Amino acid sequence: MKGFGTHDKDLIRIIVSRSEVDLALIRQQYEQSYGKSLIDAIQSECSGAYSDTLVAIVQGN
Repeated sequence: MKGFGTHDKDLIRIIVSRSEVDLALIRQQYEQSYGKSLIDAIQSECSGAYSDTLVAIVQGN
């Protein structure tokens, strides 16, 4: 995410259109690819209720 800016529409589309199983795989692959958790990346690039909501969805809550 960092370096490219956060493309909110793309981020929302990707996250909300995936199942819990897909999101677990995406979290794992993101960490393998970038050496940082997807949740940490979301929290550093987004803020407030928007960040909290995306994190809750990605965590499967």
